[in-house]
Order: sequence, then structure tokens, then C-alpha cells
Amino acid sequence: MTAPLAIAVIAVFVQVGLTFWAIVTMGRRRLASLKRRETQMGDIALDPMNFAPDVRAWQNNAHNQFETPILLYGGVALAAALGAVNWGVALGAAGYAVSRLLHRVIHVGSNHLPTRFNVFLGGLVALAVMWLSLAWALVV
Repeated sequence: MTAPLAIAVIAVFVQVGLTFWAIVTMGRRRLASLKRRETQMGDIALDPMNFAPDVRAWQNNAHNQFETPILLYGGVALAAALGAVNWGVALGAAGYAVSRLLHRVIHVGSNHLPTRFNVFLGGLVALAVMWLSLAWALVV
């Protein structure tokens, strides 16, 4: 395995780990809210957004892990399958994974929107670098 491919695959595993972490944390927060009777089962039977705001932040973060990460998974898989993983793909994938970790910390922490948005935007730029590098590798 080449170094760029190893880095890209590690980025995928970091994102998968982040997703599991988000899901488990969300579940624990939901159960704790139910146990403390802050939320009743009937309140969430049809709409899990009826949890308290602090629990919803964790839910929203878990749901975020199923949005743009698909572009990471698809890009790395395609690059690996086509033998087109280069340093741009690797660094874009790694940059994206780091941005998702930072985004999570901000999202469930201070939730300072300008900072969170800038980190999100940085992740999108990293994905664009990854995809443009993949396209370059396929054309050249």
C-alpha cells in the first residue's frame, strides 16, 4: 500500500470511528434524558426532535455524520479502485477527517456558529481538493 493510499484509508477509518462515537454518544444522551424523566417516551415516539435542546445538539451531530462524509467514502473508494490515489487525494481526505473532528467538538461544545461554519467550509474545501486531485489523476 502506498503512503497516499494509507493516509486516505486512515482518514476513512477516522470518519467511521467518529460516526460510531457520535451515534453512541447520542444514544447515551437520549437514554440519560429518558432516565431523568426530562423526556417522555410519548414525546419522542413520532419525533425525536422533541428531546431537550442539549440532547438535540448531539442528535444533530450524529445525523451530520451521514451527510458530506459520503463524498469522502465515495472518493477514496473510487480512487483506490482505479489506482488513482495521489497526495492530493490523501491530503484532502485527511484534511476533511480532521475538519469533521473539529466540527464535532465545536458543534456539541460552544456551538459558536461562525467558527463551526468556517470549519465546515474548510472540510468542503478539503473534499474539493480530494475530488479535483482524483480527477487530475484520471485525466493525466
